[in-house]
Amino acid sequence: PKLTSGRNVLWIKFFLTAVYATMYVRDHQRPAFHNALGVDPDWYAHEVFTKTSALSRQIFPITLDIEHPRWQTGLVRLQKANADLAEARAEGGLGGRLRSLGAQMRAAAAFVGLYTIPAKKHALPVSTRMEPAY
Repeated sequence: PKLTSGRNVLWIKFFLTAVYATMYVRDHQRPAFHNALGVDPDWYAHEVFTKTSALSRQIFPITLDIEHPRWQTGLVRLQKANADLAEARAEGGLGGRLRSLGAQMRAAAAFVGLYTIPAKKHALPVSTRMEPAY
């Protein structure tokens, strides 16, 4: 299909990378919540990424390589930049704005690093019926 080929594959990869990265960063912003549940946010993220990749494989011609050596380190870099950004914004003033700009640049670099990890390509299934992946 036209929507899952050509340039659209780049948009699919952007969408998946943005969703996974956002989930990882947001989950690491709530350590008390995860501690109360007794859940390690890194373990949880990997579980969600694995299941989401199994589902997305049914509708997209690529999946993100969540086992790639740069994947986890890129997520950690993005999360650290996000935490630094929050601190810089809370600080305010010129120093805070400069630190904020630096954190934004590091976050952008981390996201680009995640986006440039080669995706796993595969053929789409013949049937469009979604199968549970849990």
